[in-house]
Formats: sequence, C-alpha cells, structure tokens
Amino acid sequence: MLILGIDTSSPTGSVALLDNDYVISESLLNSSQNYSDKLLIEMDAVFNSSKIKLNQIDGFVITTGPGSFTGLRVGMSLLKGLILATQKPFASVNTLDAYSETVQPGPYAICPVLDARKKEVYTALYNSKNGLCVRETPDQAITPRELCDQIKKPTVFVGNGLVAYRELLSSLLKKNYIHNAPIKKLTVAASAILIASRDLKNNLQNDLDSLTINYIRPSEAELNYSRADYTNKEAINEYRP
Repeated sequence: MLILGIDTSSPTGSVALLDNDYVISESLLNSSQNYSDKLLIEMDAVFNSSKIKLNQIDGFVITTGPGSFTGLRVGMSLLKGLILATQKPFASVNTLDAYSETVQPGPYAICPVLDARKKEVYTALYNSKNGLCVRETPDQAITPRELCDQIKKPTVFVGNGLVAYRELLSSLLKKNYIHNAPIKKLTVAASAILIASRDLKNNLQNDLDSLTINYIRPSEAELNYSRADYTNKEAINEYRP
C-alpha cells in the first residue's frame, strides 16, 4: 500500500511516502518559511521525486501531538483537506511514539524530548522489547530536571528539545546520558507510517471526527482567555449589589 505520512509537530517537520514499509521518498520541512506553504512544497517534492500522484495514494498517516500547537493545526488542516479530496482512509500516531521509532532498539531506554516552551519538554519513556519500542510512561509536559529524576538507566534522547537542553541533560545524568545515539535514517513521518502499518487494516479509518490533536496542556491563547474570563467575572461580581 502507498501511504503518505505527515509530521508537523516541531519546527522541523517531515513528509514521507512508503510502499509496504519501503521508503520511496521523504523530505524535511524548514520552519524559516511559512509552515503551510513549505508543507505543500515538500509534499509536491515527494510526489515529484517518486513519480507518484495523489490519486494513487491508498491512505494517510499523521502525527497528532504533543508538539507545536501551530504546526499540528497546519498539518491537521491539510490532512483533512486531502482526505475530503481523495476519500482515502487515515491513521493517527502519537508524536512521541513516532520519535521513539527513529532510534535503534537496544539495551537502553529511549526518551523523545520536544521543546514545549515555558522551560518544559514534551516527553515519555520507552524501553526495547522484542525489537520494538514499548512505552513506559504517559505523555508529560515537565521540566528537564523533573525528567532527569525519572531516568534510572542509560538512555538515548531524541528530538528538538536537545537543542536547548542537551548540555543540561548530559551534565545531570552523566553515564545515563548516551552520546552518539544509534539513530535510524528515517524521518518522523516515515516512522509514524511504520508504526501504523503494524496493524494497518485496523488502524486505518474514515471518521474525520475521530481525528483530534493531543495537546497535553492548554495553549497560551486558551490560558489568556481563561484569565480574561476570570477577571471579567471578578469585575462583575465586584459591582453586583
């Protein structure tokens, strides 16, 4: 089956096209440009390099978070448009699961870390079992120091959170921080397809209402709205007779 995968959960997203677990074409996004425009450009590049057309796609896979609120919404909007245009099924994959899949399994823990702003990271812990990554914790939005308190064994870290926190994690964890991590040569979009393809017949669906974003925590806009709403209610109560 020809499956198109989309990951827009971080500033460096990706698009990938796989045929029965074989990577035909994949491309990275650069957020220095308008994200939605760049996503369309890279998707076209994947189709052009593979000589595959949109109407030949059998289904879609998308990462649904946690991650960048704006990026996830852009990817979700595009995917819904593609589904409506092609009437093809889709599957959704947790972003952290997809990141964990980019690491070669081994005798160590695997820990994706995505920059969540506010001095926090989106993260979860995984272990390898029978050549697969097995989740050990739920999705979390925590500080790097709080994450270090959970690390009890040598761990491979992956994700854009390392840009800001690599040195801190390494200094706090010492021998439990694995340098030169054994990373697969796969984009996150391709990894998401591989996860979904393990049970593709049951994972693929057509109900767009089931396609939701995993935010973990409210956005800044939602927090500001809640604060403003609370302030307005307090002001109203103050002037009530």
